[in-house]
Amino acid sequence: MQPSAVIRWLARVVSFVFYRADTSGEVPRSGAVLLLPNHPNALLDPAVVWATAGRDVRFLAKSTLFSGPFGVVLRGAGAIPVYRKLDQGVDTSRNAETFAAVERALVDGEAICIFPEGISHSAGRLAPLRTGAARMTLGAERRGASVQLVAVGLNFDRKTAFRSRVTVLYGRPFSAGDLVAGEPDDQAAVRRVTERIAEEMRHLLVEADPDKDAAMVARVERLYSAARGKPRTPDERVARRQAIATGMERLRAEDALRFGELEVRLRRYDQRLRRFRLRDRHLDWDVSTRAALAFAAREILAGVVLLPVALAGLAIFWVPYQLTGLLSRLATDQREAAATAKVFVGAGVYVGWLALLVTSAWWMSGSRGALVAAVLLPIVAFAGLFAIEREGSAIDTAHSWLMLRRAKRHSRAWLQQERSDIAALLQQTYDWLSAETPGPAAAQKPR
Repeated sequence: MQPSAVIRWLARVVSFVFYRADTSGEVPRSGAVLLLPNHPNALLDPAVVWATAGRDVRFLAKSTLFSGPFGVVLRGAGAIPVYRKLDQGVDTSRNAETFAAVERALVDGEAICIFPEGISHSAGRLAPLRTGAARMTLGAERRGASVQLVAVGLNFDRKTAFRSRVTVLYGRPFSAGDLVAGEPDDQAAVRRVTERIAEEMRHLLVEADPDKDAAMVARVERLYSAARGKPRTPDERVARRQAIATGMERLRAEDALRFGELEVRLRRYDQRLRRFRLRDRHLDWDVSTRAALAFAAREILAGVVLLPVALAGLAIFWVPYQLTGLLSRLATDQREAAATAKVFVGAGVYVGWLALLVTSAWWMSGSRGALVAAVLLPIVAFAGLFAIEREGSAIDTAHSWLMLRRAKRHSRAWLQQERSDIAALLQQTYDWLSAETPGPAAAQKPR
């Protein structure tokens, strides 16, 4: 069953509206492909994959969702039900149908996405993988399909926050075809394919405790990149964060004193940055007055158009925005389901709000007014979102420039030197860790 064009469009709109996606790597444009992402974010993970994969993808979803309110969406998306042991009242014997459907789709050259962890979670680390993906791959290979396996890393900065960033990395395609002919023991082949999948997935993920380390990992990476002038392409950013996460975990365990020094210096540096309302990258700005005036003139002209749109968006949609946040918090307290709740609660709230506004327009101006409102209000919503972000960024840039000019020369110099010292301390730490662990550990230095 091919995915519905409407469902495909909705999934991509949801992903692009809720998140800012940075993508690296590509999915093979044709042929049998099995996509293998981690699963931190419930039903929004498939939307992000679908929006960034560059081709149509069919997903596996737990069978209990097909009988609920999501059933229409899942069937329209061409999803394939999975009958899991952990779902009460499910006939797991029907998984034979699931395997047959996946193998048939792969033989037909389709792209299938399965989450090998089997559950959505917020552990911040790759969970032990189920064997289903390996078994499906080997089954399709035995039926004549040449399956390209592609690991996917979904790295969310703040997965529950609207308009936060997600870095999506698509790994290099790999195969399990060599294990079909080379392994007479089927269980051994399944185990080896599963291990291969886990290894490929870990190359693309930043594994860090979400409550203790994740925020600090991201913070240290931003500081290090700014201090050393490192590029911030998606794959390089993830590679640095992987190295930092690994190093922090070892450093805390093996040299608590050195780890404490890093924490204290970073906290002191951030306190001084907040005092001046600056960010790491602002310290390197050397903007002439002429360039600043040109920027101001350009942004004032843009603001003549965009500021009214931003204010209109805020005025019209402030109530449903606040109501969505309130109701979604009441809907679930599970971190991995929070963003999904915001999307579905928000869809209901905004549709209801638009219906109320269109009805009000009809009551005041008749059918013509209602038609105009029905056409213009969605445009104002999307244009307002763009205008708010655009103007917010311009105002933030102007404010940072003014604060930088107000900061005393020695304060700016102190901040630059402290940033450089923290980056050097970080580099020394990784040199020490690399010396302690010869071989591959050397490749874990921040790049």
